[in-house]
This record gives sequence, C-alpha cells and structure tokens, in this order.
Amino acid sequence: MTSVPQVVAARTWHWLGYGLLAWGLGGLVYAAYELLGISPFPSLADVGYLATLSCFAAGLIALRRERRGILQTLSFLTDAALVTLIIGDLAWQTSIRDMLANATQTTLGTWISLSYPTLYLLLCAATVTLALWRPLDLRRRVIALLAAGLLCFLGADIIYFGAVTRGVYVPGTWTDLGWPLAAWLIACAAYRSGATAARPRLNLRHLPGEWWKQLLPHYSVLTIFVVYLSTHLRAPLDQPQQVVLWLIVALFVIRQFLVLADNQRLQLRLTHRATHDPLTGVRNRNDLEIDLQQQIDEARTWDSVVAVLFMDLDRMKEVNDTFGHLVGDHLLQALTARLSDILPADAVLSRFGGDEFIVSLPKHDAPAAARMAQTLLAAASKPFQIGPEILQVSASIGVTMTPGDAESARAAIEQADGALYRAKQAGRDTWRFANERLNGLHMPQAQLEVQLRGALDRDELSMHFQPLIDLSSGRVRSFEALMRWTSPVLGSVSPADFIPVAETREMMGGLGHWAMRESIRQMCAWQSELPGVGVAVNVSATQFIHDGFVADTRAMLDDYGGTPELLTLELTESSVLADLGQARQKLLELRALGVRVALDDFGTGYSSLGHLRSLPVDVLKIDRVFIQDGHTDMVFVQAMISLGHSLGLEVVVEGIEDASMVARLQALGCELGQGFYFARPQPAEQAVAAVLCAPLSMLPLS
Repeated sequence: MTSVPQVVAARTWHWLGYGLLAWGLGGLVYAAYELLGISPFPSLADVGYLATLSCFAAGLIALRRERRGILQTLSFLTDAALVTLIIGDLAWQTSIRDMLANATQTTLGTWISLSYPTLYLLLCAATVTLALWRPLDLRRRVIALLAAGLLCFLGADIIYFGAVTRGVYVPGTWTDLGWPLAAWLIACAAYRSGATAARPRLNLRHLPGEWWKQLLPHYSVLTIFVVYLSTHLRAPLDQPQQVVLWLIVALFVIRQFLVLADNQRLQLRLTHRATHDPLTGVRNRNDLEIDLQQQIDEARTWDSVVAVLFMDLDRMKEVNDTFGHLVGDHLLQALTARLSDILPADAVLSRFGGDEFIVSLPKHDAPAAARMAQTLLAAASKPFQIGPEILQVSASIGVTMTPGDAESARAAIEQADGALYRAKQAGRDTWRFANERLNGLHMPQAQLEVQLRGALDRDELSMHFQPLIDLSSGRVRSFEALMRWTSPVLGSVSPADFIPVAETREMMGGLGHWAMRESIRQMCAWQSELPGVGVAVNVSATQFIHDGFVADTRAMLDDYGGTPELLTLELTESSVLADLGQARQKLLELRALGVRVALDDFGTGYSSLGHLRSLPVDVLKIDRVFIQDGHTDMVFVQAMISLGHSLGLEVVVEGIEDASMVARLQALGCELGQGFYFARPQPAEQAVAAVLCAPLSMLPLS
C-alpha cells in the first residue's frame, strides 16, 4: 500500500512534470511562429508559458510540511513576503515598468503581460517557502536541486523579458540555456527523490556541526534585505519607491519581532521541560533538592516546619505487567491530576521517578502532615477509569518533618524514603513518620480514619436503640437511634471517638443518610408489635444543610411506608443557627410533612430566647450535663422545663441514671426521660423484646 507521504510527493512531481510539458509545448508553438516569421502577442505560446508557472506553483503548494506554531508560521510567511516584495520591486524597475510604458497591445495583451510578473511573484514566494519551511517528504539535496531549478527558470525568464523590453534579445545566446538547465535540475531532483524515498531522514538539528545549515535560508533573507536596503538608500527614490521601501522595512521589523517572540516562547518551553516531568507535567527531580533546601532554610528563619511526604504506589508493577506501560502511564497521569486537585496551593508535587512522588508542605506541622498523608492515600485508593479498564491501586507514604528530623533536603528525602519502607512493611496502604514518637501520637487517629472510610461498605456499622419513656405512664414513647461501630481491626469504637472524625473528614453526610434510612426501616418493622412507637434520629449539620434533605426524608418514609408523625429528627443548636433563614424554611417544610423536630443538647449552645421562639420545633431535649449533679443543677433544669412548656414544647431530659432523678423530674412536670436507668442502647430486636417483656416496669415504685 502506498503511504500518504509518497502520494503527496508524487502529486508534486506530477504538477512539476505538467509544468515542464506545458513549457515544452509553449516552446514548440513559439518556434513554429519563428519559422513562419510571425510573432503574435498574445498567442498559444503564452498559454503554455503561463500554465508552466501555474503548475510549478501548484506543485510546491501541494508539498506536505511539518506543523509549526503560529509564530514560526508567521515568520516563514513574512520572510516569503519580504523576498517576494524585493524581487517584485526589482522586476518593476528593470522590466515591468518599461514594458507597461511602451505597451501598444490590446487590453487582453496588457493583462497577459501583467500575468507573467504576477505568476513569477507567486512562484518566487513558493520557492522561498520551500527553502525556509522544509517539506517532510523531500530530502535536503532534493530541495536544493528543486530550488535551483526553479530559480534558474525564473532567472532565465526575467533576463529574457528584460532583454526583450530593451530590444537587445538575440536568440541562441547563453540566456537560452537557462530553461533547459532548469528542466534538467528539476528532473534530477525528481530522480533523486525516488532514489532516496526509502532512506531514513536524519534530524540535522541535533547533529554537531550541522546547526548552521538550518540557518542558511534565514541568512539569505537577511543578506537580500541588507543588499536591497544599501542600494536604495544611496539613490534618490520617487514616491512609489519610497512606499515600497518602507513597506519592506516594516516587514523586516515585523519578522524580527516574530523571531524574538518565538525565541522567548521556545526559551520558556525549554525551561519548563528542564524542570517538569514530561509525562505528568509536575516538577521533576532535577531541582528538587535545591527547592526543598530553600523551603527548609525559610522555615528555619521563620521558626516553622516543612513536611516532606515520600509516596510510592504499591501495585504499579502489576498494572504495567497486566495492562501494559501505556495504561500505566495514563494511570500515573490520572493520579497526578487527582493529587494536584487536593493539595494546598503552597504544596509542591514532584515526580521522583517511576511511580514515586515527593510532596513538600510548607507550614504543615505533624498533625496537618498526618491528615494530608491520609488524604493522599484515600485519593490513591479510589478506582481509576483508564479507557475500558477500572484499576484499583494503593500507595504507601513516608513522612519527615524538617528542620527537626533532618536539617538538609537530601537527608529529609532519605529519611522519608526510610519511613516509606517501614510503611510498606506495615502492610501498605498506610503511612509512617520517620520519627517514631510522632507515630505514637498520630497513628491511632489516622488508623481510625482509615478503617472508618470503608466501614459502611464492609457492613461494620449498626444501629442501637434507647427508649424514651413517658414519665407519667412509664410507657415507651419512642426510641432514639444511636450509631455503633465494631471494627475487626480496632474492635468496638466509641461514638465519642469516631463521630468527630467523621464530621471533620466530611464522612458524616453518607453515614447520616444510611443511619436515617436504617432507623426508618426498623421503626416500620416494629409497628406490628409496638404500634405508635416512633424513632428519633440524630441529624448532622452536614446532612441538614444539603439541598435535598427534606426530599430525601420524604422519599425514605415513602419507601418503607412510614408514618411521618412517628419520626423525630434531632438537630443541635449549632446546625440550626449556621444559616437561620435556610434552617427555618426547612423546619417549616418538615412540619408540613408531619415530621417532628427536636432541639438536641439544649443549654450547651448559644441560642437566644428570640431564636428559640422563632424556630418551628416540637421537642426540647435537655443535655445530660445538667443532671449530673442533681442538687446544684436542678434549678437550671427547672428553668429550662418551664421555658419549654411556655413555648408549647415537649421536654426530654437525657442521662437519667437513678430513681430519685425520675421522681424530681416528675415533680417538675417533665414529659419524657431517657437514660441508663431505663435501658442501655441495644440492637433493635433486643430493645423491642425488652419493652414487650416489661412494658410497665420502667418507672420506680412509689
């Protein structure tokens, strides 16, 4: 099968061949006119000659050239316009002006006469472009032969017309040899093009001692301009010549500007290549030590620290062996983009080599470095979509703090590398400080976060339920749903430990959504045994501010056929006061739906009585801290109960642990109570069974 470059080159030689054929036919017609002793103008010979110039220009335009930037393209075209304009000016002064001044032919003859110099200029511009913007399909010697043939053809024509205009042309002189010489040079170029088409093309741009050959065409343009300028400045010029001169000077200035701009762009590109990784686009290791040492010196000056994280992918070799290095490269690019998105603005991400990366974090202390290391691990462990493949990898990270663990950049990298090795020994998909003391301080919380991120998918979370007792009758009014976590690695984890981590690491939205759905499902399941007993679900601030919170609540109730009046959502004061206007609107929507709302942990926040009065809530829940000392805090409890009743709210007191507190709350008129005295949180089956076995034993004996 013929390749595209060969087809393009063949098209060029066909056009050049057609041009030589047209020139030969034109010459035969002209010779016939000479034999007949006539010299008509215009004639059929002119058709052949004009077709020759047109075919030559079409052949050069058809050549395939390397894609260039906009600045280089404009520079080449400016050079071609500059040389063409100079030659056109010279042709005007030497022949065209005199030819038009002495013209006695018809209008058609005048247009034919003007067509020659116009096509000459077009062919000249194409020839200059051939020399400056080298075609991809022709070797250098072929280009030289072709350019020489075209220039020889142009020179012979220009000399011929100049002689004819002055009336000094004599047939059979050396001038007539120019055309066959041009045809022979073009034929040699075509022959050498076919003989060398299969040979590999060398990139002379990078060969020592060959760089000057790339600049020869540009030197030629400069030489033509200098010669033209020097000859014209010494002679008086008329108005049209001055205009042409200034136009040529302007083109040369524009050309120099384009060259300088392109050189600046090239310099910036080379600088970027020297300091950045070509695959991922992040910094490479060339200047890593220098930049990191500057950060360490600045940190020492300002009494700050720099965290250095050495990151390595754990399964990169398996990816390359299974899917190939091209997929591995795309994976590295996707990972780099993901890491760049989550790193802070002052962080510097560098590719150290292969699948190794180094992140420097100025002004990041040990806790911040620990959080960032865990964030990077979480980002690396998420699936990657590479073409049709979904790839799952993990990473390990070693962390060192400088100055402190290390005083120099090289030592910091070495210590981080050592910590990375210990992280891999610990089981991978984890991180370690180079300083063991820091590992003891920060690893437990980091390990908790690691395990919590996958706890929901691994079905490690469950809901326990603690009853809310009607203090006047002893019956169970509802259950509060409380999340519990049992990790196979960490064991049973207290909500006081994992709930703050979930809130600060933006996991509470997903966990809260699951908790509400599971609680509503359980509530609907026990209605056959405990009709009318509802459930109270804690709602985090992250979950509550979501735009679709009310719609999600309605959808969950519809999915399980739940009664909205049996669902109570417990909100803290801080989550409501974050955006009071938006919160009030959502509370009104929930009330319209039939869902009850409780203000949880009342008394520990900062809400004013004015805020409380304007909020459409149904229940006031007094925090357990106010009944820990039954004698000292009862006055506060009494005041809060009275406040709730004055606003038409039910009041719940948490943390009841003895019978005497129940009696005091009954005396104060508190409706509901909750605490270990009645029951501890239990799984749904056990909580329901306990109520069914002893429905009236929740209150103390009188």
